[in-house]
Amino acid sequence: MARLLGYLDAVRLLGGQDSKLVSAVEKIVGGALLVATPAAPVLLGLFDAKGELVRLSHELVRTLSERRSGLSRASRTERLEAAHAVLVVTAFFEAMEQARLPFRFGDLELTKAEQSSLADRAIPATVDQAPMMLPSPLIAPETYLLSLTAYYGSLAGSITTFTAGLAVWERLTVGRRKTFYDAMSAVPARAVLRYEELFRQLAGEFPEVACWASQREHRATRTALAGLEETLTAISTGRAPDQRRAGLALAYRAELGRRIVESGDVPDGIRVPELGEGYLPPRFRAVAVRANDQVSEESWWDARPVRDDLPEFLLGHLTSPQAVRAPLLVLGQPGSGKSVLTRVLAARLPAADFLPIRVILRDVPTLDDVQDQIEHAIREATGERVEWPALARSAGDAMPVVLLDGFDELLQAVGVSHTDYLTRVARFQRREADQGRPVAVIVTSRTAVADRARTPEETVALRLEPFDDERVIAWLDIWNRVNAANFAARHLKPLAAETVLAHRDLAGQPLLLLMLALYDADGNVLQRSGPHLRADELYEQLLRSFALREITKHREGLPDRELAAAVENELRRLSVVAFAMFNRAAQWVTESDLERDIAALQITGPVGPGAASGLRAPLPEAELTLGRFFFIHRARSAGDETRFQTYEFLHATFGEYLVARLSWQVLQDLAVRDAAASASFHPGPAEDELLRALLSFQPLSVRAPVIDFLAHLAAATDDHERERLRGLLVRLYRAVNHAPPAARYPAYQPQSPSVPARYATYAANLLLLTLCLGDVRGSELYPEPPDPVDAWHAQALLWRSQLSTDAWTSVVDMISLERTWAGNRRDLRLSLYSTSVAPALDLDWTLNVDPGSFFTLPDLHPEQLRLKSYFQCSVLDDLVHHALEPLVTHLPATVNTFGGSGVDSAAHLLLRILAHPAPSADDYQRAADVPALVQSWDEVTVSNYMRLLLDRLDNDDKIAPEVVAEIRNQVPRGMLPQE
Repeated sequence: MARLLGYLDAVRLLGGQDSKLVSAVEKIVGGALLVATPAAPVLLGLFDAKGELVRLSHELVRTLSERRSGLSRASRTERLEAAHAVLVVTAFFEAMEQARLPFRFGDLELTKAEQSSLADRAIPATVDQAPMMLPSPLIAPETYLLSLTAYYGSLAGSITTFTAGLAVWERLTVGRRKTFYDAMSAVPARAVLRYEELFRQLAGEFPEVACWASQREHRATRTALAGLEETLTAISTGRAPDQRRAGLALAYRAELGRRIVESGDVPDGIRVPELGEGYLPPRFRAVAVRANDQVSEESWWDARPVRDDLPEFLLGHLTSPQAVRAPLLVLGQPGSGKSVLTRVLAARLPAADFLPIRVILRDVPTLDDVQDQIEHAIREATGERVEWPALARSAGDAMPVVLLDGFDELLQAVGVSHTDYLTRVARFQRREADQGRPVAVIVTSRTAVADRARTPEETVALRLEPFDDERVIAWLDIWNRVNAANFAARHLKPLAAETVLAHRDLAGQPLLLLMLALYDADGNVLQRSGPHLRADELYEQLLRSFALREITKHREGLPDRELAAAVENELRRLSVVAFAMFNRAAQWVTESDLERDIAALQITGPVGPGAASGLRAPLPEAELTLGRFFFIHRARSAGDETRFQTYEFLHATFGEYLVARLSWQVLQDLAVRDAAASASFHPGPAEDELLRALLSFQPLSVRAPVIDFLAHLAAATDDHERERLRGLLVRLYRAVNHAPPAARYPAYQPQSPSVPARYATYAANLLLLTLCLGDVRGSELYPEPPDPVDAWHAQALLWRSQLSTDAWTSVVDMISLERTWAGNRRDLRLSLYSTSVAPALDLDWTLNVDPGSFFTLPDLHPEQLRLKSYFQCSVLDDLVHHALEPLVTHLPATVNTFGGSGVDSAAHLLLRILAHPAPSADDYQRAADVPALVQSWDEVTVSNYMRLLLDRLDNDDKIAPEVVAEIRNQVPRGMLPQE
């Protein structure tokens, strides 16, 4: 579908090349628009013929209404775009016709020079921009009207400027000039009002136009986009589909009668709603995307408004010119309903006007081009081999809509770059438009990977939002209604909204909402848990119940002990999956990496009679159970000869809980073995190889919910067990930097950090685990040195040097440190959950000195400090020294001179006065006392110091004059600065 280049293009498209109407319009405006720079008389003639232009324009738009029955979907959109451009210009000239101008343009007498002169190009250029003033579903109506007002203002301003530049203008009276100015100033506002009237008339005959401008009245939320189908069917003008198109339509229509999600994890007697009754359109945000927009960042979307009119937006998009120029990118979290949306759209688009083709990207060859992938998808849906050009030509009046579902699966699961995939899609659309086969394309992808592909120009991105309370309640109404008989037969209560909304972070994702409903359907367990169910308890019960259901389905008749062992095996396997992602700092893991991790760790569940029998074969030889759980998303894509797969949790918190769970289990197991070893004839140190292997790649603090879960697990442990675990962790922490690396798990390498980095990470995690059990003192961690602070400082430097910036920051943010005294010895108190603001520094503690007279520390000379900082190349140190550099250069002695009642440096006392908007008299007094109490300063230092101090004092109007005089009088005359 060609883009309209100008106003006359719109006129010709609307009226046809041989139309008398087109000829009449061209006669009026052609002289102004068809030449590079029109003559002045031509423009005056255009202005005087505006009434006739308005009449002809209305005739042109009326012809569209009369001929719409013979238009294809794409042709209808093209002509509506043209009609809108004509209306934009018509509204302006109608407003200008109604304006009370003090003269007719034809009556203006032009000089001979003006009659042959060329006019400004601004007026025809602005008129020619009318096709660009197209509303969009992305733009709020009030925003569009503001831009239209500006457009009309520019056109009116150009006409005013042109008229005022004519010689006759000087002969007009001041009153007539003012009347003209006032009349033309009122034209833009009047034109906008007339445009709105004309637009409503057009939208009354062509309802899709209202959706272009987001002006269609939003209906109450209806399931499965039924309203979208009704509206499109009502405006349909296409012919009945041929046999091939009808076959595709039947295949997609059948989806409405299938379950909204296919999974075996459904309790007996419970029915999952069908797609046609259970899909609720979510809220969303939408925006036109530019090349460098960070669409994968949640924070980037925060500034975009949330909308509640998804059916109307989709209707507006699919019937607008935008749809065939670039893809619509639908983003969302796993489980947010992206794929389900494509299923519903494919089923609901009327076959007379649209040819939907749903391409499940994980099921088509990834290296094929877009056309090959479409042809493969058609064969999968109908069993027929059809070439795309033939199918597109046979579509007749219908416009093809290609739904490319699961672009993120291409990006995650294949070792081949697809960064140009969206660009290739747009190129495919351009080619099809050039061939007279315009096609709309919708691409779905997980939000987190969307920025790994370049977005072509004019791409629109739409992000699905979590369910709000209204939609959660509406979905539960559907769930309870379709299962009413089943609940009654099993003596179950319907699932109440307040029960589900207590777990808001899960209920917001449609797939996880279904998971909660299925969980409660097993004996109302969610409702019986009560409102005080802890997060860790909920996740444990959810995971355990789904694992139990999966195992009993495939291995019926297991004794209780073997069944419990098999369930635990399943959960530990899931935990290894969670660690595979956590230790790689990723949200997903490839099947090959997971395979290596499982083989390297060899983690098994409880051993019992037959507990290991029936376990599945290694991953490459059998389907992984993970992919059948609701809380695991499996992404897969097909290469030429191989199939690539990745795994991801539908909600990150599942993985975070499993990381905490396995960490806690390994710690408990280590404590049991440690206790047994201490009672044996050959006691030895605790063997922590597995704990070290798991916890030496990422600090647990990088995912704060992991620490929260660990703290809950620790709180649920009895006091005796907590003390035993705490004592073990403290011993491990003391020995961590002196113990050789673990030798049992050398093949477990999710990353390749340096050996010091692994030591640093494991030490941080041991401390975090200890703090989950309660506060700890530095003297407990470092009992040997006379001062634990020096040892802590060395360890903190190791963390700072070896951890990534994010990891180091997470440790600082998670651990609260309090500087304390144990008698006359410095100490530390460490606990979880740091405050965001550090307390004020106490140099008594830092320097380990008693408050008193001032003194100088030669080993802290600022030049030495600056040299060390420069040597370390530390960003933080450089920033501090850069800020202090003027003081260090001109008053170096103030930096390492300390004393006073609170042990402050002279530099601190001086800077506090210079920087504080209202220093106190005591601040001035303490700073003024310093030179007299220090014997080591030279005269230049004293003079410079006192000049700064007294200048600030003399100009401080908040200090009483008598106080100023008193402080000055107390300063020895020899200490006063030299004039």
